Amino acid sequence: MERIRIKREERIRTAPPCAVCGISILADEPTHSPDIEEWTLYNTTHDKLCFKHFQAEYAKVKLLWRNEHADKSLIAAGVSEEFSNRSFENYQLTDSNRSFFTAVKNWAECPRSFLAILSPHTGIGKTHLAIAALRCFYVDRGRVGKFRKEGPFLLDIRKGYSPYGALAESDAIESLSKPDFLVYDDLFSSRDPHEGIEFARRIALAVIDEREWQGRITMVTSNLTLSGIAAIDPRISSRLSGGLVLNVQSVDEDFRPKLYRPNFKSSPAPSPSMGEG
Repeated sequence: MERIRIKREERIRTAPPCAVCGISILADEPTHSPDIEEWTLYNTTHDKLCFKHFQAEYAKVKLLWRNEHADKSLIAAGVSEEFSNRSFENYQLTDSNRSFFTAVKNWAECPRSFLAILSPHTGIGKTHLAIAALRCFYVDRGRVGKFRKEGPFLLDIRKGYSPYGALAESDAIESLSKPDFLVYDDLFSSRDPHEGIEFARRIALAVIDEREWQGRITMVTSNLTLSGIAAIDPRISSRLSGGLVLNVQSVDEDFRPKLYRPNFKSSPAPSPSMGEG
């Protein structure tokens, strides 16, 4: 043991000094860390840094990288390519929506439990802010969440009922139960031609119930109010009300034309069916 100690002290003494603090770069060498390999590689190609100052520098590099690749992470999460640039910075702020915007942004900076954005109005940017929150989660934490619109999600499950289907109902529910952050967009916007709202209700309850049980961060948007959701399933409204509920009941205008048409100058403006809630 004494020989090992002496050998370690010799390594520390002969190692080059940190470019920031001047002490040996091995003075605070960790025994276990996922960043050790990156630290070693960094010191072969840059000014030498001790592990403490490397971590500070590496955090800046990772933040910059995630900002540059956030659009791709959103596409991987399930956001369409057309809407993958949505952020808090390019949301169209007005006096009437400022408090709504601030509440979502503050929640996204420290997300917890459920956030429900509910409003009977369309085009006010519910989905834009949901995507912005998903972007914030990736940039801050480096983890890709999940975005699913209810309509296409239910259609995928319906396809799974056929002999050639690829997504069983249990697998679909599990796929939305596991992500650290889920955006479930347009809750109860879809009605099955055979079961009406019952199919959507059953799936939504299973997903939301499982995510509440696991304590995972969940964001829901809908054109219904909380009382409207309660009329369909009081258990879902009860779970949503355990988090932050934003009932947006008054807006001055539909913001969609200002938000989206400038981004598609080379192609026709999106039809209402492509817009966000």
